[in-house]
Amino acid sequence: MMPRKYDKKLLTDIIKKQKNEVVDDVTILFKPIPDCDIKGAMDPRLYKEMKNMALLTKFMPKRMMNMKMDMKSLPKLRKMFNSVDSTPIIEEGVKVIPDFVTAADGFKIPIYCFKQDKPVVDAPVLYFIHGGGFFGGSTDVVTDALKLIVANTNIVAFSIDYRLAPEHPYPTGHEDCYNGLKWIHENASRFGGDPNNIFVAGDSAGGNLTLYCTNKSLEDKLNLVKGQLILYPTVNMGGIDDEHVRFSKDKFDIYKKQARAINLSLDMLSGATDGLGVYLGTQDLLNKYLTPYMDVSSEMPPTFVTVGEHDFLKIETLAYARKLIMQGVDTTTIVYKGLGHAYIDRIGFLPQSEDCAIEMGNFILKHRS
Repeated sequence: MMPRKYDKKLLTDIIKKQKNEVVDDVTILFKPIPDCDIKGAMDPRLYKEMKNMALLTKFMPKRMMNMKMDMKSLPKLRKMFNSVDSTPIIEEGVKVIPDFVTAADGFKIPIYCFKQDKPVVDAPVLYFIHGGGFFGGSTDVVTDALKLIVANTNIVAFSIDYRLAPEHPYPTGHEDCYNGLKWIHENASRFGGDPNNIFVAGDSAGGNLTLYCTNKSLEDKLNLVKGQLILYPTVNMGGIDDEHVRFSKDKFDIYKKQARAINLSLDMLSGATDGLGVYLGTQDLLNKYLTPYMDVSSEMPPTFVTVGEHDFLKIETLAYARKLIMQGVDTTTIVYKGLGHAYIDRIGFLPQSEDCAIEMGNFILKHRS
């Protein structure tokens, strides 16, 4: 094992200090910053990274602080979203086996299996779909998270490198991911996995792709998804505006001494998702696949939802969790205090990232049949 960049005792402290609260009809498990009790503060490990960047914004025009969704910005955004920001804490015991899924047009989509030499008998299967705004990211970004989950649970995991926009417009990437789900159902057993216990997961845009897979599976009467795990998902690209999903800074606790750093991530990314149509090649964002918030089925399987306290997607994420609960769906909701977006990518750097991987594994083991 490689050393973590934090004391492992912080994982225990998270559990000791976590609390359930009801917010807007949703029972939320709030996970604390393990070594800071200041309300609205940023995690000290993140703040160390962000404070210098925040100081620079004093001298930058406001227009330069907003993330523009246009073709000119694509290379810069891809570089940022393709960055591997984790450190391997599992180096041995989990092997990665490459394979491919054949798309309807004959394209061979890379897919990877993560497993130990001897998974548990009829192992539950985690199918993880990476984020990256539909135009970036890769399996590499979440490899350390998947290795950790497999090491903790001895389940079998898969991740897919679906085709990215804008070179492959919507719905290519979505259909690639759904084809991946069907391929896993057909092939899981040869890797030691149980095709009747598939859990689909994804972060950010990958959360949207996860919901697409579940919804399509329900529509096609296949019922391939035993449970789903959505991490700070993109669920409201169409910009539905109601009291639960409406963005407002008043819905965020922000520690005044760190306000510049916290607001930097909120201001740069808030509203960015409604510009993703430029990359996806469609302006029809108000449909139930790109805006799953508009149509939440009561047939959804048990769902794990997590988001950071300072994530620009927090409001729509919790609003989606609320809709699931209103539909009677068994829903687990976790908010990590002091964090923003994309923390599953920070394995080895943030204790909360490791805690999230543990919670994901626990959810899968709890809901397997």
